[in-house]
Amino acid sequence: MPTKTISNHLSSRSYSGKVAAIFLFNLLVGVGVLALPSAIAKAGIIAGILCLTAVSFMAFVSVTFMIEVLSTANAWRGTKSVQRKGHVKGDVTDIVALGETGQIKVKTDVLSPPLFDIEEKFEMGHMSEMFLGTAGSTFFYTVLCLYLYGDLAIYAVSVATTLEKATSASHQISYYSFLWGFVMFIGPFCFFNFQKTTYLQLFTMVMRNTAMVLMILLTVLDIAKGHFVPWDQLTLWDAEKSKELIGMTVFTFMCHHSIPSVIIPLADKGKTLNVVLVDYIIVLLYSSVMVFTAVINKPASQINPLYSLNFSDHPVGMVAKFLSLYPVFTLSSNFPLICITLRNNLMALFPFSKELFFSQQIFTLVALMPPVVVAVFVHDVGQLVSLTGSFAGLAIMFVTPGLLVLYSRDRLDKTVPHWQQMHPHISPFQHQAWVYLTLMFAAFVLITRIF
Repeated sequence: MPTKTISNHLSSRSYSGKVAAIFLFNLLVGVGVLALPSAIAKAGIIAGILCLTAVSFMAFVSVTFMIEVLSTANAWRGTKSVQRKGHVKGDVTDIVALGETGQIKVKTDVLSPPLFDIEEKFEMGHMSEMFLGTAGSTFFYTVLCLYLYGDLAIYAVSVATTLEKATSASHQISYYSFLWGFVMFIGPFCFFNFQKTTYLQLFTMVMRNTAMVLMILLTVLDIAKGHFVPWDQLTLWDAEKSKELIGMTVFTFMCHHSIPSVIIPLADKGKTLNVVLVDYIIVLLYSSVMVFTAVINKPASQINPLYSLNFSDHPVGMVAKFLSLYPVFTLSSNFPLICITLRNNLMALFPFSKELFFSQQIFTLVALMPPVVVAVFVHDVGQLVSLTGSFAGLAIMFVTPGLLVLYSRDRLDKTVPHWQQMHPHISPFQHQAWVYLTLMFAAFVLITRIF
């Protein structure tokens, strides 16, 4: 299979650790967070605490694997250049020895730390092809496409449901009308090639965070007025509902396929781990506050699967409309981008697409129509989030990073002796037991979801 992604050199534009933290935060705080309050209210507070802490921690562990592998990919590209040019980037004073198999065997006394500097962007698909071979990259692109299909279906259902509730129209007519109206209006943009602008990112960030903070404040004020669920009526644990919850939590903390794009423009790569750690802590606290104030404020039967719709009847009309419609603005701006990404990955997964007449238009329809069909028959956002996170999300968040770090370390062991001493981005969870724990955790989530 041909290379499916192109490694891009570090752009002259860079940003600080604070800006990187903001971008990563925006990636993490999405529609998945809005589905958590209803799911945790049904699964129970204890289940909610366990799922949020366990999944967020294991997600952080696997992100550190991704950072390490990204650095290793840069080093491997550097050692490959040794074979072609006879030197390694950095201070080289000796010759590189080649093994009988033609593999590069680099002497540790000729390498300098810059070998592992993160300067080129390698997407997860490229790294899978580099370290896992054709089978590994095919597996990754397959699960990524399934994940993006799930994403698009979630967005379509969320927008149609939001517009239906905001207009208080009949479900049988309005849901389908809004769904097809959304597809007709946004669909044409999916046939183009474009990137999100800075202003669009800023608009989305402001809308999302304003809505989240406003929902938390309104809920806290309502609790202060005496509107809360008696403690003896709160659900503590429901084993069956917990299975769905864990899939939703995986979806919420999934950003791994975007890590390379966030890290590359970071001016000081030494801050990468701190940026990720701070973001995961903030998002965990942020999500927990919103979720548990919602659970305390209203019983599970009164919490909408899309939490923002709980405020559609707020006495202040402007607030009610803003919170009810905010998913429409943010999700609509992202929908074409995800569809274009899916189309490009489908074309990469099926190389014969380049030989087809009107291949881009055909694969745009292949990317666009299945999620719309799913949205016609499945109206439950929570169910879609759970399914997407439980299967494709698991593969991207845990399985692929675990296999990548396992095989990349094995390759370094064979080519760069004592590489651990010179790797500035090696995961703090560097013992192999953490890798196997990550893979076992993925298997556990999958088994509990199936059975």
